[in-house]
Amino acid sequence: MVVNLEDRMCPKRSRNGNQEWNLVMQATCCKTKDRHLPAFIMDNFVRRRFSPPKQKVSRFLSAGSVVADIGCGPGYFTIPMAELVGSTGKVYAADSDPKSIKVLRAKSDARRLGSIIDAHITSAANLGVVPDRSVDFVFANAVLCCMVDHAGALAEIKRVLKPQGLAYLSVTKAFRKNDPKAVTKEEWNRILEGFWIRENGEGLLNRWATVSVKNGIPEISIANASRASV
Repeated sequence: MVVNLEDRMCPKRSRNGNQEWNLVMQATCCKTKDRHLPAFIMDNFVRRRFSPPKQKVSRFLSAGSVVADIGCGPGYFTIPMAELVGSTGKVYAADSDPKSIKVLRAKSDARRLGSIIDAHITSAANLGVVPDRSVDFVFANAVLCCMVDHAGALAEIKRVLKPQGLAYLSVTKAFRKNDPKAVTKEEWNRILEGFWIRENGEGLLNRWATVSVKNGIPEISIANASRASV
């Protein structure tokens, strides 16, 4: 059963109740629920001009790949990934924002990609629709820093990845350390300790890494890079 996280975690304003109390409760909830950005911010011509999505993910994918795009938003990367994996592949798309999933499904239908993209309204910490060890590539771009349950999302990434699979993780650098959604440098380092690191780096505003699960495969030397993620 799909649960609307906003309804569960943030009480609606009562028509007959104390209005000031309701406003206080709403302000408090904003600190504990996942952060959602409008679709036009996530997918627009400026972003496409300076960061083409297909160019970002093409090196990780081939025809027939199984992908999990968690925190997919309105499908900025989902649609290109579906085109890359083709009719023999599959893209699981997950986001806790119903509006974003609605936009993604409309795009998917318009491009006749519905048989490839399996979109769900759910948290990155609850990917029950994705079978264990079934995914070749997990794409978690700026997801952890937009949610509270970091540990839950990381556990799900490790669960769904195939032993030889790869995950791309990135976070925005924490500028407000009292934000429960923020990923500090110290937490980022702890996160990476739980994976084999294939490559990692950071830009002015973010940190990123390509990793695989620790499952007995020899660790590959780290390739530090200076280029930033998107």
